Amino acid sequence: MQRLDKSQKEKVTQFQSISGTSVATAIHCLQASNWASELALDIFYSSDFPEASEEEPNVDEEAIVKLFETYKDKQQDAILAEGIQQLCDELGVEPADIVMLVASWHFQAAAMGEYSREEFVQGMCSMECSSLDELRHHLPKLRAELQDDQTFREVYNYAYDFSREPGQKCVQLDTALAMWQLVFGVRPWKLLEAWCKFLTDHHRRAISKDTWAQLLDFAWTVKPDLSNFKDDAMSAWPTLVDDFVDHQRSCHCQHLQEQHQLLWLTRAAAAIDPTAAAVQSRRDKCITARPSILCSRHDTPMQQQGQAER
Repeated sequence: MQRLDKSQKEKVTQFQSISGTSVATAIHCLQASNWASELALDIFYSSDFPEASEEEPNVDEEAIVKLFETYKDKQQDAILAEGIQQLCDELGVEPADIVMLVASWHFQAAAMGEYSREEFVQGMCSMECSSLDELRHHLPKLRAELQDDQTFREVYNYAYDFSREPGQKCVQLDTALAMWQLVFGVRPWKLLEAWCKFLTDHHRRAISKDTWAQLLDFAWTVKPDLSNFKDDAMSAWPTLVDDFVDHQRSCHCQHLQEQHQLLWLTRAAAAIDPTAAAVQSRRDKCITARPSILCSRHDTPMQQQGQAER
């Protein structure tokens, strides 16, 4: 069974309120009608429905509700941080594991650290998992889903709203950095470390949704050396991305200048005193390649004094 988006979840809830049926049955009827609510109700109330119901996925909704009750908060009708930690402990994963982000995406959880009853039940039904063991065995499949480009993009875009504090329009920088480390840990981006350092040193502000979304296109289309980056009017990258590229190019030019300066100084020294330059070059190589030998041959003044006394 496929993951339900927000619109489909609303139709499932509406279908249940009218028909009084289970989540699994509601999803089955809506899928059979291509998510046309009126047609789905016609299917449900028609004489042909019992035959169609034989094709329903084997999902025990009562077991899912019971599982929800195991982890839900005592005061609120939701699984909160403590319950999620317990759930993760019993699944054998950390809450910060990428697989829990994928699971939250299937649940269509509105906020980090919280699963409502509706989110949990509908999400488990969409994954066809009725028990903790079934969910545990389903985790490798959730990880594998991230290798699909479209699914990865959907999870990546979902992560922004999922990470946003209630009432805030943007994601705070520290949260965005941690989430980028998480999602790009599965499909690495070579400029991730440079990007995060640039933001920490030069930006220090919240991240907009436009920047978040377009960074994935940047990571997937622009080469690590930025040779194919286009900064003309047609490209329309976010300003922050343009600033990052300018910074990277500036750092690269500075590095080249330092290399050229060092090369010039070396050649100048060799022109003045070729012998001394050659000796210094051999010493530098020795220091770099064999520091332990260098230390053993050049004792400290205190060690030299001890050797003279002996």
